[in-house]
Amino acid sequence: MKVLRLLVGLLGLTLPTIALADETRSGDHGIAFYVGKATDTNFTESMFTPWTNEMEDIGLVAGAYSYRFGSIGDVFGGGTFLDDFTVEGEVGVSARFGDESLGEAWTGLYLRYDGFFWNDVVYTTIAVNTGVSYLTDFSDFERGRDSGDKNSKLLHFMAPEITFSHPEHKNIEFLLRYHHRSGVFGLFNDVVSGSTFISTGVRFKF
Repeated sequence: MKVLRLLVGLLGLTLPTIALADETRSGDHGIAFYVGKATDTNFTESMFTPWTNEMEDIGLVAGAYSYRFGSIGDVFGGGTFLDDFTVEGEVGVSARFGDESLGEAWTGLYLRYDGFFWNDVVYTTIAVNTGVSYLTDFSDFERGRDSGDKNSKLLHFMAPEITFSHPEHKNIEFLLRYHHRSGVFGLFNDVVSGSTFISTGVRFKF
């Protein structure tokens, strides 16, 4: 746990690692477990027109540790609206199985929003992130999706998610995540495409 905390802390060198003085949220630490399945559909289409997804026979099992540094209001000062946004660091590992057998590790920063008016009924958060992901070997699936027939072990990691929990038990979250790697239009070793796994799982906060 100390090693994971140190890795996540490296992400926050420019952020004060302050605790939230907010009893409406759960603990600052989180452990997530989730499973997913690969889609061959474009990332944007997959999210906004999910009925168009063409699923592949590649599965994903993943685990991640996260730490909440604080809210935007805590860091920069401000009103209630800024307090609805929190900054988190995450490190994680996953394994692919099925038509592809690979390991993965990633790290990233998340921006999370939880200011929804219905949270007294179903506590809901949405989050977006940026980070990096590293595979243990080259992915034939990712190479086949790239217009230039290229791939890379190191790619950008983006995994937007939405979570749901009982208002009185925010320490247990059910999550839906788009686990996505990409070359960011060629920024990473001229890779244009990548991979996306539509995933679901649970996170425990403490």
